[in-house]
Amino acid sequence: MNKRTLHWSYLNIKDIPMDLYLYEDLEELYLKENYIAAIPKWFLNLTTLKFIHLAGNNLTKLPEEIYLLENLEFLDLSQNQLTTLPETLCLLTNLEHLNVSTNELEMLPNDINSLRRLETLNISKNHLKRLPLHLCELSRLSNLNVSDNVDIWHIPERIAYMPSLQMFSAERCSLIYLPVALAKFIGYLRIFNNGAVTHIPVIYEKFYQSFYETIAKVTNIVMSHENLFWVLEKETNTKLLLPIGTRRVFRVPSKENQVSLYDDCLKSLEYLNRLTPIYNNPALNYILPEKFMVDHIRNGPIARCTFLQCSNPLFTSYYFMVVKRRGSTSRRLFTCYFCTQYCANEWLCDNHKKYYTIDWQLYDN
Repeated sequence: MNKRTLHWSYLNIKDIPMDLYLYEDLEELYLKENYIAAIPKWFLNLTTLKFIHLAGNNLTKLPEEIYLLENLEFLDLSQNQLTTLPETLCLLTNLEHLNVSTNELEMLPNDINSLRRLETLNISKNHLKRLPLHLCELSRLSNLNVSDNVDIWHIPERIAYMPSLQMFSAERCSLIYLPVALAKFIGYLRIFNNGAVTHIPVIYEKFYQSFYETIAKVTNIVMSHENLFWVLEKETNTKLLLPIGTRRVFRVPSKENQVSLYDDCLKSLEYLNRLTPIYNNPALNYILPEKFMVDHIRNGPIARCTFLQCSNPLFTSYYFMVVKRRGSTSRRLFTCYFCTQYCANEWLCDNHKKYYTIDWQLYDN
């Protein structure tokens, strides 16, 4: 039979019918909201398929041979009971859209960065504890949704700063601070519904709406306080947690060129990493003089300079400001991070009519 699209959703079927073999040119298959518990081996011979919609079934695992569907471009497995994804899923090199939201996943496949054509990834409403750093290698990824993973408390800068990212959602996680970097072309952002966040990097300001201030619930986070860096702003005496990895912060104004030579070396290596990715190279352990340098290159910068014309990577030390909107009833605190005092002064010159600065001091936890 010559039919490219088949709609068998909402039919209460428990097994994928073998009648599919009759459709030799089948490309799109809708089987959502049924009771299908397994994908049979014979199904993997339907290699003409480009679009599979299996949302709302009873799948608990995928066959290891899933890679045989070599022409697959769209795969929706949301609202099932999947606990793991096979590594062979990452061999679907034509895959552009993957939705595995509302499952029971605790981790993603190690080789997910092999899905080089992936444009949309929805992993919301699972049990993920962290985002693998190599997600940043998905150079075409434009839409990423990680919302409702309540154990995720940190978004790596390398992921938030992916060049092609246009839509990003991380609502109702357990974020303790927002990543101090944002992809330049993001037009849709949902990240403010995280109750433990006490301040917003000013680069998020255009996405921030006052109704987010009604979010009063503070997430209970169990984690070590070792190596956390806090400051206390003096207007409302609020403790602000700075990005993990911060060692020193400097006021504005203060002496110029206080950022360490160590950070300058890391910045140079980060520029090299842009040209030739080296952050995952095991040889770094032998090339670089100290192991902390290796960790910083692998994990990426902890922030980016707030002055957009600069956007230099920041690693352990930076100039820091706390600001609030002028003439606004909003209680929200915004924060700024700069690589030099020059960048801080330029940003202040451009924005002094919109914001005023708030004094702060180091907080010894």
